[in-house]
Amino acid sequence: MSTADFLKKGAETPFREMFLVAGGVCEIQTNSESILAAARDSFVPLKSPQPTIELHLRLWVDPEGTTQPPWPKPYFRGLEHLIFGGFDSQSSVVVDLASRRIIGRFSPRLAADSTYWRRVIFPRLITAVGPAIGVTELHCGCVAWNGYGLVLFGAPGAGKSTLTWALAHLGFALVSEDWTYFSRQGDLLLSWGLPTGVKLLPDAVRHFPELSRFQPAITLNGEAAYQIDPERDFGVLRIPSCQPRWLIFLDRGEESRFNLEAISSAEAESRLSKDLLAQPPEVRASQIETVKKLIGSGCWRLRYGGAVQPVAAALARFCLGDARVPGEFAAD
Repeated sequence: MSTADFLKKGAETPFREMFLVAGGVCEIQTNSESILAAARDSFVPLKSPQPTIELHLRLWVDPEGTTQPPWPKPYFRGLEHLIFGGFDSQSSVVVDLASRRIIGRFSPRLAADSTYWRRVIFPRLITAVGPAIGVTELHCGCVAWNGYGLVLFGAPGAGKSTLTWALAHLGFALVSEDWTYFSRQGDLLLSWGLPTGVKLLPDAVRHFPELSRFQPAITLNGEAAYQIDPERDFGVLRIPSCQPRWLIFLDRGEESRFNLEAISSAEAESRLSKDLLAQPPEVRASQIETVKKLIGSGCWRLRYGGAVQPVAAALARFCLGDARVPGEFAAD
């Protein structure tokens, strides 16, 4: 390729694979085996051709790129149906919501950083394009038992990650720890996660002493946290999706307790709707329908405190149909 080709019109992306991304069929074209490997670790590979493709990604790696880690904090800016995302001075994307296409250019070192793709780039791209392909993103954790999901929703500090991690230790499959993607397929609602790892604040070592063999690191938002690979570090089962059945709103206190009570659909819808990002009216209407589908199986408020393991065990009994819950009792 000539250096005079400033716009890189001759860029070639000969590798092409398809994936299931939060319920939608996605085609990725690239010239990088590393990017495809990260995609295989993040999404569900599809072997057979698909009649309909909801999302197209063309991700080109410029062999002349020279940027090196550590990577700066990514930033995104939007104007109508176009979104620009920057990851470093030589790595960026343009997201076209109207055509559901993402075009990107990356340096070789960033393209080869599979952890960064799984934890940062792919999640940010789904956040940007998700509403255009019918995906509703909510700030919640999700674990599953026999394919049915327990969704944990709460304000920052409510203990979503800690309780999700405790439930995973009890044998629940981990779907997501921080952000969960919901999509409708006919009458079926599915929740999806990405293998972004589990982020736990330093005080989580009080509940999980085994974390002491790790060192907290500074995350992209500037806070110190343990960043754990659940499968590699602890052998936790991870699955890409499940059918959500229980929706729990967390209310954490200092007192050791476990109180689980049903709440109305109206209250649940109001709380979840506030978590949705601003969208055009037609997209907002679709997301509200997804929220209504999510709360259709019933919603509960969990007031709890104290050691997290007894609380997780009581919540597990609830999901398994123990007649002693819901109700209030000491979680010790």
